[in-house]
Amino acid sequence: MPLSIADLPDLIAGLPARERTLAELLFQVEVSEGVIDPPVEMEPWIERTFGSVERARRQRIIRVMNRWTYEGATFNPLRAQRPGAGTTTGAATDPPELRERIARAQGDDFCQPETRTPADTFGRVRGAHTITAANVAKADGWHSVTIFDRHDPLALDEALVGDTFAVALEWARRAHEQDPAARHLFLLWNCLWKAGASLIHGHTQMTLSHGMAHARVEQLRAAASRYSAETGGDYFSDLAATLEALDLRIAADAYVSLTPIKERETLLLAPGASIEEAADRLTAPLWAILRTATGSLGVRAFNVALYGPPLDGDLAWEGFPVVARFVDRGAPLAQTSDIAALELFGSSVISSDPFALAASLR
Repeated sequence: MPLSIADLPDLIAGLPARERTLAELLFQVEVSEGVIDPPVEMEPWIERTFGSVERARRQRIIRVMNRWTYEGATFNPLRAQRPGAGTTTGAATDPPELRERIARAQGDDFCQPETRTPADTFGRVRGAHTITAANVAKADGWHSVTIFDRHDPLALDEALVGDTFAVALEWARRAHEQDPAARHLFLLWNCLWKAGASLIHGHTQMTLSHGMAHARVEQLRAAASRYSAETGGDYFSDLAATLEALDLRIAADAYVSLTPIKERETLLLAPGASIEEAADRLTAPLWAILRTATGSLGVRAFNVALYGPPLDGDLAWEGFPVVARFVDRGAPLAQTSDIAALELFGSSVISSDPFALAASLR
């Protein structure tokens, strides 16, 4: 039988002593049962929608909490079958409406970046497949976009991923030279409107922040520092070892998250490398994830982020790896949002199974 999130408590209990200790140190796992008592009149609808009445009548809920970062997720695969859930369908072909919307946007500003987007004060960075432009409505003092040489945001390949990283890093180097106090690079990739993209044309964005990094990056660094002070261990290497022991490692440096912020989150960790070295190292595993996600898994709307230690080599960040994260944002044509009050103010509710995802990505 394939592993599933329902097996997690038994998997942790069956680990060798060291790995079990780490898993219990890092994660709190709670199992509960959700019970409903539907009227007889509802049973045909429940059976059509969820596969069986009994499956809906008694539901096994797994809640995982990271004890250090306080990231948490509640897993219930039944939620993917809710009417209008908006989850990725896994269809082999795109709905005609999606293709039509992408085609209708042909000719937008990013199709003519040299004349319809502004440059940064130091000019533009040009790569083999991308070119930079300054963001008109900035989210930080330094905030620019890397525009793909193709309109279709799903026309992806490894060369494009590598070029995107290389151009973003060169942009950050030039901005840092001009403004040495700007030192925290954050690369973000929103694919399609469901993932927050305001333009359909393929692009990524990057910010370079003064002072502190973005809030959640600083929260992660603080959690890792507290972990080291209280346990004597290295948070990131212990996390990687635990995920590998639970069979959630999918490739070198790449893991499936046990506390995903949304569906199908994968985590890439490149310890002991500069952000330049790590970006090169993470290109192949990130492309492998994107290829499978947008291929056999049918993901169309997604987010990617990459961040790491500051460009000025601040020793206070020693031991913090370069981190990349990928998440599926659901069916792009669905009217239902994948993020609501629980995700904003509580913890994430997840319908995809991390163990099934790991098997698919491997």
